[in-house]
Amino acid sequence: MKPRGAHAGVVARAVGGAVLALGAGAAAGAVALSLHFARRVLTPATVPLAEVEVTGLESGRAGGPDRVRLRGPDAGLPGRYSFIFAGGTSHARLGPVLAHDGDGAVWRELLAEDRGRITLGARGRVTGWWYTDPAELGYRTTSAEIRTAGGSLRAWLVEPPAERADPGRWAIHVHGRGALPEETIRGVAPCARAGITSLVISYRNDPGAPRGRRGRYGLGLAERLDVEAAIAWAHARGARRVTLVGWSMGGTASLCAAAYGTHAASIDGLVLDSPALDWPGLLRHQARLAGVPAWVGRLGGCALQTGAVAGALPGRRSTPINELTPERFASAVHVPVLIHAGPEDTYVPWNAAVRLARLRPALVTLRSARGEHVKLWNVDPEAWEAATEAFVRALPEPRERRAQLH
Repeated sequence: MKPRGAHAGVVARAVGGAVLALGAGAAAGAVALSLHFARRVLTPATVPLAEVEVTGLESGRAGGPDRVRLRGPDAGLPGRYSFIFAGGTSHARLGPVLAHDGDGAVWRELLAEDRGRITLGARGRVTGWWYTDPAELGYRTTSAEIRTAGGSLRAWLVEPPAERADPGRWAIHVHGRGALPEETIRGVAPCARAGITSLVISYRNDPGAPRGRRGRYGLGLAERLDVEAAIAWAHARGARRVTLVGWSMGGTASLCAAAYGTHAASIDGLVLDSPALDWPGLLRHQARLAGVPAWVGRLGGCALQTGAVAGALPGRRSTPINELTPERFASAVHVPVLIHAGPEDTYVPWNAAVRLARLRPALVTLRSARGEHVKLWNVDPEAWEAATEAFVRALPEPRERRAQLH
């Protein structure tokens, strides 16, 4: 496929002499591959991943636990997890690994089947979500609807115990790319114990939510607008200060809201888990994971930056990923930040979090932890929640922070 138009030409020139040396046909193929990669980065998946297979089931014997045998990505991770199966309609909870088999499969404790029943041959994915509804935490939970320019977003409103509540303090929980709001429920309890009301939100391109512009993701830049709509909704109901709790790309959206948003003055801090803080570098890493050269990711990033691949931002064609780096965030964010991240993250390398913490040591606290991408809570939930609760309890009022800065 030969790329057409001036934007494709911009991408081709970015390869420089290296691509020219490949010859015209190879250069066109390289550009086409990079454009395809860039489109995939922006496009929500239509079918949930189902790479983990149930290959064995055992009922508990002599008082022992029920067990399930799994083979596939993340099946053998330490900790406790959700297993989402049957096309995303069913949910079970997995305890620790009990045994490893020689063929790469593992036996895990089967703690609960919340929706649906696991059967031999069932396929799904192992996630860190754990909870299916914040009401499981024991706090008063109601459904909410947040109106945006594109339509309505579903949300959960979770209230802390009345004796602890600070009516003016709210937290907004923002999930990652390809996930659902359920991913963020793990962050609600430490906020509730600190007296904070939580709003667990969906955003554009989620099931049942408005379609993003061109049906694409904005890598946090467009999703920031839905975070801002949630902040405005909270303000209308008495919030005077808001903490943003973002996971993966939800961390990008949260940082963008705190750095560039219309309600940034009321944001008192950020809690980020496995955040995507360096999108140019992340595209190169994702290219390598996909089995293609890193330069495909580099050219794909150029395609997004120049608009050769049209993005999701209102009023513009490009997706300015060069704004999404630790160096840019370090100069733009002026509130305390707690980052949960670790070197075991194979999906979003934690070196961007390390860079941000080094650039702004007075503001950014990096908590290094074991675990895969957005699965740190699952390895040690007590430590994750204790660090989060201590951080949000210590956050100053936004106006106090501004006074300190001046």
